[in-house]
Amino acid sequence: MLGDLCRILVGRGLYVEMRDAIPGLTITRTGGTTLDVVGYVVVNRRKGEISWWRIDNLHPVTDLDGAADRITAFMAESASSDRARFRT
Repeated sequence: MLGDLCRILVGRGLYVEMRDAIPGLTITRTGGTTLDVVGYVVVNRRKGEISWWRIDNLHPVTDLDGAADRITAFMAESASSDRARFRT
């Protein structure tokens, strides 16, 4: 499931890596390093949910495309917030 979600997110232009130590995905800004990780995605099979960054970011595992849409939007929003913060 994580592999499928990873492929979808990469196809949407995000830089995504599978993690070995803790099952999940890290998402960085394009060209970023592990120090630039903005999102971390995990799957809770017991609850049937994908979550990212905060506990209130949840989406059903039965809709990977929908989860990818929401994660991509979250990343875009995060990038916009950072740009606004650095302009002041």
